Amino acid sequence: MKINNLKINGFGKLKDKEIKLEDGINIVYGENEAGKSSLLKFITSMFYGASKNKNGKDISDFDKYKPWQTEEFSGKIEYSLDSGESFEVYREFKKKNPIIYNSKKEDISKSFNIDKTKGIEFFEEQTGIDEETFFNTAITEQEGIKLSKSSQNSIVQKISNLITSGDDNISFKKSLDKINKRQNEEVGIERTSQRPINNVENKIRRLLDEKRNLENYKENMYDNSLEKEQLRLEEKDEEIKIEFLKEVKSKQDNNRFKSAEINFNRNLESDYSQKIKELNKKIENVQAENNFEKVNNKNYYLVAAILIITFIILMFVNEFKLVNFLVLLPLIFVFYKKLEAENKVKENAKNIDSDREKIAHEIEVLKENQELQKKEAESKQEKLTNDIEREKIELIEKYTKFLDIGFMEENLSKNYDEILKEIDRKENRLNTIKFRLHTMETTSQNINKKLEELSKIEEELTSAEEEKDDLLSLNNSYNIAKVCLERAYAQVKENISPRFTENLCDIISKVSDGRYENVLFSDEDGLRVELQNGSYIPASRLSTGTIDQMYISLRLSALNEITEEKMPIILDEAFAYFDDERLANILRYLENNFRQNQIIIFTCSNREKEVLDKLKLEYNIINLEK
Repeated sequence: MKINNLKINGFGKLKDKEIKLEDGINIVYGENEAGKSSLLKFITSMFYGASKNKNGKDISDFDKYKPWQTEEFSGKIEYSLDSGESFEVYREFKKKNPIIYNSKKEDISKSFNIDKTKGIEFFEEQTGIDEETFFNTAITEQEGIKLSKSSQNSIVQKISNLITSGDDNISFKKSLDKINKRQNEEVGIERTSQRPINNVENKIRRLLDEKRNLENYKENMYDNSLEKEQLRLEEKDEEIKIEFLKEVKSKQDNNRFKSAEINFNRNLESDYSQKIKELNKKIENVQAENNFEKVNNKNYYLVAAILIITFIILMFVNEFKLVNFLVLLPLIFVFYKKLEAENKVKENAKNIDSDREKIAHEIEVLKENQELQKKEAESKQEKLTNDIEREKIELIEKYTKFLDIGFMEENLSKNYDEILKEIDRKENRLNTIKFRLHTMETTSQNINKKLEELSKIEEELTSAEEEKDDLLSLNNSYNIAKVCLERAYAQVKENISPRFTENLCDIISKVSDGRYENVLFSDEDGLRVELQNGSYIPASRLSTGTIDQMYISLRLSALNEITEEKMPIILDEAFAYFDDERLANILRYLENNFRQNQIIIFTCSNREKEVLDKLKLEYNIINLEK
């Protein structure tokens, strides 16, 4: 794979710059702060994007390289794969996804996989190399190789990591130690006391004890719920019965009013009857009075007869004396009185006849009214009787779904006062039920509080058990990871380590002009180098330049192991600790062993150019200061 052309519209310090790269060796020259780091980051960002994640750094790549003096934050890269296919990628870094064109300038962006976080993974699909691997193999940055003598052990460790694991940042022993440490910190064992597994087990035991103490409230709540349900049914039943009884009372109230109307009619009938009797009695009295007057006339006649007889006797005895005529005076008076009485009787008789006619007429009217009230009372009574029966039927039909027929018939047959007593009794019963329900509701609230505590405890217990399961699963994962790590380590030692060691021996021999030809590595002694006299010394005792040579060359050899594509080799100030001889050796080595790879060397000096000129090796130079 080769990078052909770069067009930078705005990225870091670079603006409106176009750079053409050639096959073979390319030297990117520029003083410090000229934009070499920006250019290197531009290349990787075109392939993988500029991350907004800090990833442990003070500032993200996106924020670090976003231009200050222009809105343009974009560019284009042209490259070709070993297959001969050419591509152009245009990317606006403010957007997640770039636009990928093929050699025909057709947009083929949708033909690649799109990751929600990373965006279009076109370059990884084309080369099989992700961003992290690209940085660990194809790119050697200044910060990755710029080491002082006091840091030699670190670079030796990186070489050892490469030999044993295939990655210079991975140490089997350190990885295993870190796994054990994290396993102990994040999980713990039985012998620990304050680790997560110990804490969660103690928590589970405590929660189980609390749960057992509160579980009795569940049974109490069940019994309480059953009783409340039964009482609510009784409450509903009593309310319906009271409703029924009040309807009966209401009907009876209405019927009582109608009965009062009937009684009123009957009372009028009775009053008329009484008045008729009184009038009949009055007629009898008038007749008796008239008879009494007749009796008095007989007395007149008797007195008159006595006086006449007395007068006759006197006439015979005294003859025709004047004194005899004195007897006639009372007789005259009697006859006068008789005539007067007769006239009075006649007049009274006339009056009595008139009164009798009036009374007889009044009696006739009273009889008519009496008959009218009787008929009206009978009609109303008949209607009331029918209404009562109809209302009973309607009430029974209305409540037949809710009440027992016997209860309804029994109460429908009761009188008004009995209904009132039954309503009072039912309301007392209802109040008793309501009071009991209120009491039980209070009890339920107390139980519910306990059950809420139980529920929380059960939730906490479930969470704690899940946490324990997660910890056991994590612990199992750590154990599996350790087993896999050990197996991988064994496999790497068996397959990769010999090949890396062989490559390293070949590299050491070539770049050191045969001074060091053999390199050994063991878990016990680490990396050792054989001297010309046959003795072995730790690699950390070599010069910084020699170690740097080993490190760079071994990283590059790893590049051939991870992809079939001949990736560009990018070296950013990688030869800072190389003397001219070592620099010449490594450049010659790169020319001879990586002829098919494009090599891009970032530098702030002319040393690489001068050595290449001496070696008569061709190169393409890009001056960022122009």
